[in-house]
Amino acid sequence: MIRAFASLGLLAALGCRISLDEETDQSTRRCKTSTTNPECLAAPEHAELSWLETNVFEKSCTFSGCHNGMPTDAGRVNLKVGKAHSSLVGVPSEIEAGRMLVVANQPLQSYLLVMLRHIDPTMAEPPADDPPVDVGYMPQNAGGAVLCCQKLDAIQRWIEAGAPNN
Repeated sequence: MIRAFASLGLLAALGCRISLDEETDQSTRRCKTSTTNPECLAAPEHAELSWLETNVFEKSCTFSGCHNGMPTDAGRVNLKVGKAHSSLVGVPSEIEAGRMLVVANQPLQSYLLVMLRHIDPTMAEPPADDPPVDVGYMPQNAGGAVLCCQKLDAIQRWIEAGAPNN
């Protein structure tokens, strides 16, 4: 029994660790427009941080030691309710020097969207009629699940709105 819990703990800890130096097969990581997930269906109506914290970050980012303030590499970006704004907005990326995690009003300059959506910061404007976009390196440890397009769009709208602490 103890061995099973130890193994489970080790797997959970490793799930939050990702090497960004290695090439990752992104061909199967595409956001999809969900027509059944309640949070995905509600996302087009939202761009406020409190909704994102509860319906996106808490459900996809803050478990198993990931992005929850724990003393791990991932935990340094604390996406728990009430903590995400101070961990994201105007905070330098520790992965890519010179980049900020969230730049208010500038989604293409926000490294958060690079990690979630593989946004190319050299693009002036993402094409509106593209098929579902490749998603980035996050979320990890979610059983292979990626964020739906509606949730990714809500995060982008929040940044475009100035990334307010609302």
